[in-house]
Amino acid sequence: MLVEMKLKTSTSFRALSLDFAIMISVLKLPCSAPTHTTAINWVEKVGFYNLFLPKEKANDWIIILDESIQMGQNKILLIYGIREKNIDFNRPLKLQDLRVLRELVLSDSSGGIIAEELKELQNEIGIIKYAVCDGGRNLVKALSLNKTPHIHDLTHKLAIIVKKIFEKDTIYLKIVEEMTKLRKKYFHSKISHLIPPAIRTKSRFLNIDIISEWLKNTLRYVELKKENYDYFDWLLKYKDFIKDFCEINEKINCIEKLLKTNGFSKKTKIESEIFLEELKSRKGEIFKDGLKEYFVDIENKMVSDKMLICSDIIESSFGKYKNYVSNNKMAGVTNLILCLSAFTSDFSEETIKKALESTTINDIKKWSADFIGKTVFQKRKEAFCT
Repeated sequence: MLVEMKLKTSTSFRALSLDFAIMISVLKLPCSAPTHTTAINWVEKVGFYNLFLPKEKANDWIIILDESIQMGQNKILLIYGIREKNIDFNRPLKLQDLRVLRELVLSDSSGGIIAEELKELQNEIGIIKYAVCDGGRNLVKALSLNKTPHIHDLTHKLAIIVKKIFEKDTIYLKIVEEMTKLRKKYFHSKISHLIPPAIRTKSRFLNIDIISEWLKNTLRYVELKKENYDYFDWLLKYKDFIKDFCEINEKINCIEKLLKTNGFSKKTKIESEIFLEELKSRKGEIFKDGLKEYFVDIENKMVSDKMLICSDIIESSFGKYKNYVSNNKMAGVTNLILCLSAFTSDFSEETIKKALESTTINDIKKWSADFIGKTVFQKRKEAFCT
C-alpha cells in the first residue's frame, strides 16, 4: 500500500509516513508506521528490481526516450519500451504498459554516446521498429546514427508550429504583456479571482490552452458587462485575434485527443484533417499547413498501420520525479532516480514482495556508486568540510 500510494500520488515521503501513522492509530492496527527513510528504500528497491528484470528479445519493440538535467553536469537518459503487439490503440498509454529499458546518468550525452547505448540496447532486446521523442538534437542524431526511425512527439511538434505562428506576432506579444501586467498589479486586489494565469516563458507554446481559456472566458465576461469588466475592456480591440487563437487551440485539443488515444493511421489522419478544414483564418491556414507537413513526415516513416506519436508518458514520469526532489534541488542526481523505473511496476503483491526480498540496500549503494558517483550535495559537503 505504501509503495503504491507513493508512486501513484504526489504525497511526499514524510507526509506518507505521517499518513500511515494516522491510519494505524485510527484503525487500531497492530503495527508501527514505516519511517520516510523506509519508504524511500522500498521505492528504490522496486525501481532497482524493475530496472534489472530480464527483457524479452523480439522484433517489434517501440521505444520512448527523453533526457532530463538537474543541478550539476549529469543528465538522466531514460528509455521506456513496449512491444508493438501489446499496444492498446483504444486508450492512451499507461506507465504500467511500459518496460524500463535504460536508466542512465551521463556526463556526456552527445548523439554519439547515446547511439552506442541504443546499439547495445538493440543487441539485448532485438529490433527497435521506431522511437518517439522530442526534437532534441542529440537524441535525433543518436537515432539517425543507429538507423532507428524517429517519430517527432506530437505535443512538441504542435508547440513548434504554434511558436512559429505567434512568437513574433505583435498582437500576441501585446496581449501577453498586458496579461503579465494585470497579474502583477492586481494579484492582491479585489479582482484577484479574475487575473490571468502565470505564463511560463519556456513552456507557453506547449500550454496555450491555459492562455486560450482565460482569453475566451474573460472576453465573454467583458461582453456581458459583469462587475469590474472595465479592467479588461482592452480585450475588445483584440476580439478577432482571440477568436482565431481560441479556434486553433480548440482544434489542437481535438487532434491531440484523437491521436494520443488512437495513434496515427490513415483513418486518424483523415479525421484530423477534417478538424483542420474548419480553420479558415490566415493563422489557421498556417497551422493547417504545418500539421499537414508533420503528417507527411510520419507517413514517410511508417513501418506499421498504426503508430505511437506521443511521448507525454515519459514527460509525465520526469515531472513526477522532479516533484519528488523539488525540496532538495541542491542534491543533484541521486539514487532516487530509481523511482523512474518503479513507476512502471504492476504493483501486484507478488511483484512488490519479490522486489523487496531480492534487492538489498547494498545493491542500490553499489549501483549508485557505479552509475551516479558522488552527488552534488556530497561534493559540496566535502568541499566545505573543515
